[in-house]
Amino acid sequence: MPQLSSLVQGYEGLILDLDGCLWVGGRPVPGAAQAVDAWKAAGRRVVFLTNDPRSAPEEVVRKLWSHGVKASQDEVVTSGVVMQEYLGERFDGCDAVVVGSEAMVRHVRLAGLRVIADQSLVPSADVVVLAGYPEVNYTDLTWAVRAAYEGATLVATGRDRIVPSDDGVIPGTGGIVAYVEYCSGAEAVAVGKPGPDAWRIARERLGVDGAVLAVGDRLDSDIGGAAAAGIDGALVLTGVSSREMAEGWDGARPVAIADDLALLILG
Repeated sequence: MPQLSSLVQGYEGLILDLDGCLWVGGRPVPGAAQAVDAWKAAGRRVVFLTNDPRSAPEEVVRKLWSHGVKASQDEVVTSGVVMQEYLGERFDGCDAVVVGSEAMVRHVRLAGLRVIADQSLVPSADVVVLAGYPEVNYTDLTWAVRAAYEGATLVATGRDRIVPSDDGVIPGTGGIVAYVEYCSGAEAVAVGKPGPDAWRIARERLGVDGAVLAVGDRLDSDIGGAAAAGIDGALVLTGVSSREMAEGWDGARPVAIADDLALLILG
């Protein structure tokens, strides 16, 4: 059985980002699946926490298995899961405009909200949900701006400007948020990373009393968010943030910087 590195030996739980850590777009990060296997074989707990607003938890589980990572749905916390809890606690029974994938629309409905599908009802929306997805179009943005301009609350899955892909970085939800905020004059609440709700839910899912390590590829949402939640954060360099960016970063410092997840967990 592979031995865990001395750095991670003192942690009982792992909160692990996905895109940029386990895979980049559709390409697996070499050694990442083996690192997760070794972590679990050592009797440690893991929760996968992602700001990906497009995929349902069951879709993420299927992707994890396809990349050689054995996982259950209870171990996956997406920004849709966080959004569902946030909306259910504050907007149950309300009307929503949703800019997002079918998975996000389902989360909004499961939270007890009615999703507006009639243009004439847009100005009466109570909340606008912003969650980037590849098929976003001008009509989506227009409905979101119109509802926010009329006073609907803006809630976003996150503010990530870019996300990694096979061909290079692509726009994240943050671009949509900036567009709607600028046009409507409203300000969005971001419920995913680095917000506290995402980290609280992940920590609860872990169910450990000891120290927890968060691992991600972004200084802002992963390392900064973990630090704000009182969790140690380690940066891997297979995604968005580079070593040079980390050295110039004026926020919370990662407890470690590693070229990839395998080197972090296995040494």
